[in-house]
Amino acid sequence: MSDIHHEFTDAESASFLHAEDRSTRKEFAGSNSKSGRSGTRFRSTISCYLPYILLVVCVFEALGIWLVSSKQVLERHLIPSQDLLVSKKIIVFNPDESYDDDPFGPDGIESAWNKLIPTGKGHVRVQNPAAWELSGGFPLEDEAAPGVEEYTISLYHQLHCLAAIKAKMSRLQAWYKGENDKEYLTFAIGDQQVADNHIYHCFDYIRQAIMCNADTTLEKARVVDGRIVRGVDGWGVAHECRDYDSIFAFAEARRSGNVTGI
Repeated sequence: MSDIHHEFTDAESASFLHAEDRSTRKEFAGSNSKSGRSGTRFRSTISCYLPYILLVVCVFEALGIWLVSSKQVLERHLIPSQDLLVSKKIIVFNPDESYDDDPFGPDGIESAWNKLIPTGKGHVRVQNPAAWELSGGFPLEDEAAPGVEEYTISLYHQLHCLAAIKAKMSRLQAWYKGENDKEYLTFAIGDQQVADNHIYHCFDYIRQAIMCNADTTLEKARVVDGRIVRGVDGWGVAHECRDYDSIFAFAEARRSGNVTGI
């Protein structure tokens, strides 16, 4: 068998190459077309989601600024001590009859109310108050620490006011029940701690303190004789509380004096 060999003429070669070139251009054009369409879709997608991306970036930036600002505000208003980090504790509220007595009565020294207050009654020394953006404290004479001022931790002022209200109520109740005569009542009510103007101040002060702390714990309904009734008494409900013992220790360690009582 003889081999069939065909030699292309110049015209045939030119025609073949031309056709190949057209095919290549079509493939290239098709590739470019696909690439163009992909690029267009990509740009369209980016354009569609760009506002949302920018919104997320702005939110995170604002959040970062807020966190820094909040931290600075928190640091400015904390009691001036870097080592006072008040932890939280879960406390279940329950009735305690040890607080039923008169906080300022004859047995006041042994009163459970007095045990709530550290030595110094919550009055603390603050060195260089301006560094903490504090002003208006009572200036203390201390050559070893010039510029030191006395401030009072609000917690203990609040407890003092509550004790004053409790004392007045106890004395009025005792007289109403006939346990004390009018002469004793006059003496007891004449006590500066339970004077009317002080009590009015305390009611408003405690009102604002409660609103400031704004405990949002959800309290369950009361149970009376094994039956759930509408209303609450607050007992048996767990609250997330600041560690009172830590604050007590801080106040006592940095007290400006050694006064006691509530």
